[in-house]
Amino acid sequence: MTQIIEACESKTNTTPDFPMGWYSVARSHELQVGEVKRVHAFDRELALYRTRSGVPVLQDAFCPHLGAHLGVEGKVVGESLRCPFHGWRFDTTGKCVEIPYCEEIPERARIRMWPTQEKNGEVYIWFHPENSAPRFELPTLVELDDEHWTAPRYAEFEVPAHVQDIAENSCDPVHFQYVHRQAHTPESTVTVDDDGRILHLRSDMRDTDHPNQLHAKVFQPGLAMVRTTYAPEAQMMVYNSAQPIDRNTTLLRWTLTVRREIEDLAGDEVMKGIIEGLSQDYPIWANKVHKHRPVFCREDKTLVQFRKWVRQFYVDVRDIT
Repeated sequence: MTQIIEACESKTNTTPDFPMGWYSVARSHELQVGEVKRVHAFDRELALYRTRSGVPVLQDAFCPHLGAHLGVEGKVVGESLRCPFHGWRFDTTGKCVEIPYCEEIPERARIRMWPTQEKNGEVYIWFHPENSAPRFELPTLVELDDEHWTAPRYAEFEVPAHVQDIAENSCDPVHFQYVHRQAHTPESTVTVDDDGRILHLRSDMRDTDHPNQLHAKVFQPGLAMVRTTYAPEAQMMVYNSAQPIDRNTTLLRWTLTVRREIEDLAGDEVMKGIIEGLSQDYPIWANKVHKHRPVFCREDKTLVQFRKWVRQFYVDVRDIT
């Protein structure tokens, strides 16, 4: 029997849907009182604004009247957002509260709102494909308010990869040897908290230019804190929060800080090294496909643990195994 050659995976591959969770949509300092921004996340157009009382609000972008984008030339009026096209005004619940030229407001004059929270110097959206309420709290980055840590530095990267593929790196110690050119694969373990929520990767990075112990605390795909310890008072923290733009593009927002004890000695160098490390990951992410059912080998224990753990963030897990 003739066997037909299958099409290349680059033509047939599909990525998973978006996992539920909290995702960054802006830095707090980037959204001033009265400011309106256009946001593209979860393959949707959104409008983000800060009310006159200082509350960040995120909603679907298009006015239910004639479809104007409220994130482009929309205007904040008190605790509401006014459409630039005909002046219809929507409050923070999504309800239309004013039509300047009509006293009667249609019942259907509403806009979908998204749960929003401001923390760790960022504005977050809660995403769930079934529109369910938040199921867990955001972590607190205590180092931001600790005098023993430096003022944070920020970095952003747009990566052509699904948010899960990027998060999977946290549990892939082997790639440090081949992608990041370390002498050996670091000894690593993965554990999960008793309630199953938070995943921890601990790696012994002794064979690097700056030997260290690494602890990645992963709260969900796209939200993680990575602590690197060189000595008891020589530490660096990288906080990664992601904005899934679409299924194949993710905006990474990194917040970096180091203990003041090493600020002058090596702080700049280690932070620069972390940022430069992304340039080594980028060609892999930009050219890979997402494997729904990877062929794992016996030594891929940490990756297998990650794939089991990540299932909890999807409604339909049939293709996330």
